[in-house]
Amino acid sequence: MRLSRPLAGLAAAALLGTGVLSGCGVSEIQAAPGVAAEIDDRQISVAEVDDLSVATCEVLRSNPELLGQGYTGSTVRDTVLAQLAQREIADLIAAENDIDGDVIYGSAAQQARLGLAQADSEALEEVLPVFASSGYLRAVVAEVVDPALDGDADDATRTAAYQTYLSAWQAAHDISTNPLFTEVDFTAPEERRNELSVAVSDEAVELLTLDPAAVRLEERLPASQRCT
Repeated sequence: MRLSRPLAGLAAAALLGTGVLSGCGVSEIQAAPGVAAEIDDRQISVAEVDDLSVATCEVLRSNPELLGQGYTGSTVRDTVLAQLAQREIADLIAAENDIDGDVIYGSAAQQARLGLAQADSEALEEVLPVFASSGYLRAVVAEVVDPALDGDADDATRTAAYQTYLSAWQAAHDISTNPLFTEVDFTAPEERRNELSVAVSDEAVELLTLDPAAVRLEERLPASQRCT
């Protein structure tokens, strides 16, 4: 899972940064309820991911510019889990380095509020972790890594250094991901998964082979698996 996977700052980037998207929604059927991811002794539940995914879709619906053509349910759920995991990791790194994570998260959350200014305020507060956690993690890592970098280092150099740090951090900690979701992993490049961990319809299997740029998947997905 690359640090830039869901980008923070602008509301759309938090989801649009995950790759090719089409339809958004969360099925009410849970194939494998339980733990979505575990980071050291901290757990993120499947129920938490599902609930926050529903709220995230509602926020996206409130702004057509953010929703675009929509998102698949799996994309939203993967993004929500990635963001929740990044917040947990940022909290742990902050604690390990005597950094006040609350202050840094507060700044990231305020930036997310500005990007989602047209969203319903109550719903927005609920989904802030989805849009703020990448920025929070990056800022925390910057606090640790930047002092060792050349003052003239460009963004690419800094990002590479942050990625190296996160890869080393992951190697020293226990991170596990439920196979229902894309793996939380800072050590390998993101790849689109072509396998399915649960039984699905023939149509769903077919969708894996289609070029997302050539077909609007949200027109073919069940209503429970899309947000348009």
